[in-house]
Amino acid sequence: MTAPPVKAATSALVDQVRVLAESKGATPGQVALAWLLAQHPHLAPIPGTRRTPRIEENGGATALALSADDLADLNGLADRIGVRGDRYNPQHMAMVNR
Repeated sequence: MTAPPVKAATSALVDQVRVLAESKGATPGQVALAWLLAQHPHLAPIPGTRRTPRIEENGGATALALSADDLADLNGLADRIGVRGDRYNPQHMAMVNR
C-alpha cells in the first residue's frame, strides 16, 4: 500500500499518465510501459501480471508511439517529483539486501 504523502507527491505524474493515455487511446499501464521502453534500447521492463487480458494490454505498449514532447513532459515531471518512499512495505523492506 502506498503511504499518503507518497501518493500525494506522485498524483501529478499519475494524472499526466492518465491524460496522455486517454489522448492516445491507450491505458495508463501501456503509457507507463511505453515510457520505460523509450528510455534505453536495452531496458526491458518486466511487468508482473496474472491475467491474460493484462498480458495482452502490456504487449500493446510496444506499439504505442510516444512523441519526443510526450517523453519530455513525462521525464520533466518525474524529475521534478523525484523518487519518494520505499518500494515495499516495512516487513518486506527488512528482507532486502540481507
